[in-house]
Amino acid sequence: MNPANRLAQISFTAGPAALLGGWFLMRPIDGDLVPGPWWTAAHAVWLAAFLMFGLMTLAMRGLAGPLRGGSRVAVEAVTGVALLGVAANVVQLAIDLYAGFAVADGEAMRALMEQVKGYPGVELIIYGPGAQVFFAALLVLAVILAVLRRVTPVSAVVTAGGVVLLAVATFQEGRGSALVAVGMAVMWLGTLLLGRGPSGGLGSAATPVGDGATTPARAGEGATTR
Repeated sequence: MNPANRLAQISFTAGPAALLGGWFLMRPIDGDLVPGPWWTAAHAVWLAAFLMFGLMTLAMRGLAGPLRGGSRVAVEAVTGVALLGVAANVVQLAIDLYAGFAVADGEAMRALMEQVKGYPGVELIIYGPGAQVFFAALLVLAVILAVLRRVTPVSAVVTAGGVVLLAVATFQEGRGSALVAVGMAVMWLGTLLLGRGPSGGLGSAATPVGDGATTPARAGEGATTR
């Protein structure tokens, strides 16, 4: 199997798993702005998560296969929004990692973060909606793939449920809430099912599915050739 295709398959589980892993690594410092090994480890894992999410997004675009008309416009637009969200999160995590190395304590970190967010557009694009839009785009892309019969409806519903639970728990109870972890876990299950394609198999087959769509094993190849 082409290593790029294998990595595309892995991204459906590795991305959400790393997202949840970073959440657990932040628990010893209660998710606070505290430089040190827990902060660094959590943000390094989150950085890996969003790099995997970027690859997963491209793999999902590959799953959609050749499209025409409105379907193509919708898939390309949502894929683009998802990748912009991934980029915002990668920049955010790079800044956070730098801050963890550059300051000595929480007070200095908060001052540095306020300085960074003071630049025009940074808080909105990098730390606000620009970063969170990835999850909304993931939800929409999963639904579109289900409508196109490239993935199972169950996989799309579970993914959407995880994203919604994650968003609601974050806004109502904060990022440290146990419900946030539950939302991440449900989303992880959903993307695992997405990666298995329309039949719910292991996603290792190379047989075209309907309208020239590809299975997850060929998704990475399809994504990189568009």
